[in-house]
Amino acid sequence: MTELLNELRKDLQNEKLEYMQRIPAPRAGERYRDVVAELFTKYGAAAVYILLKTPEGEKRYTVLARYDWSFGGFAEGWIVEGDTVRVFEPIGVSLGQFSATLEEFGDLFWKTEQMLASRKVEQAGREPY
Repeated sequence: MTELLNELRKDLQNEKLEYMQRIPAPRAGERYRDVVAELFTKYGAAAVYILLKTPEGEKRYTVLARYDWSFGGFAEGWIVEGDTVRVFEPIGVSLGQFSATLEEFGDLFWKTEQMLASRKVEQAGREPY
């Protein structure tokens, strides 16, 4: 699972990234981390799906985190790239780890959105009316 997060971290910072979509998608004025945290605290589980596109192709990430007060928490995930599916072993997670990871990736998603938006503005400025 750590490998999956490291790969996602790297892909979100990829200068060739053209498109990103997340499910659940935050509404205007919402922070993604708050949407995921609410699911996790309300239901004890949160699933996120992330689609990234580069000129080389698409990569789809799925991460599922669950927490049970009796047993603790765990996270698992997989990456789909073309016809290849890579499944990562589940790992145990504490509430603190979940929260810290959510904050880190919330910041990364925000920076990635800003990078993609600034590229669109630059492209629009270069195109004739």
